[in-house]
Amino acid sequence: MNEIYAKIIAAVRAVEDLPYDGEEVDQLYHALQSAALARESGRGPELVVAALLHDMGRSPMVVQEVGVSGGHGNVAKRWLAPLVGERIAWLAEQHVPAKRYLVATDPSYELSETSRRTLEKQGGPMSPEEVAEFERHPGWHEAVELRRWDDLGKDPCAEVPPLEAYAEELKTVIAANEKELDPTY
Repeated sequence: MNEIYAKIIAAVRAVEDLPYDGEEVDQLYHALQSAALARESGRGPELVVAALLHDMGRSPMVVQEVGVSGGHGNVAKRWLAPLVGERIAWLAEQHVPAKRYLVATDPSYELSETSRRTLEKQGGPMSPEEVAEFERHPGWHEAVELRRWDDLGKDPCAEVPPLEAYAEELKTVIAANEKELDPTY
């Protein structure tokens, strides 16, 4: 577990001071804000970790290991699945489709200028068929919730706990994943 934990921490630290597509926060601060919002919402370790790690497909360390094909959500999913489990990996992958879903279904949904700009590159609003397909997944509500934390996690004045404050949640999901992979654990 300690090796996986150290690997995840290193990948998260690798995004510190990296610009976040023109937002007023760097990628680490964005991840910490997203995780803090999940924690403040009373969500369990899996959703807090998903919020913390949803953009890991942007980490230079992850990109070097996995490559860049399929967008940052897909890269994050491929890297996260063996480390923290399929559910968290799926949620990380779905934060972009969840944006497309919200644009298509919620007229009050507001995007930052940067998110509006990237929306078209990501496929624009979902079609009615894509909305129906998205809603068939049992975790779609959580993906939407993660997306909303993602949208709110761009405040340059927010006060958030440091990365080390998420050690317990990270170790909990790593241990659960190891147990799932090896029932004799």
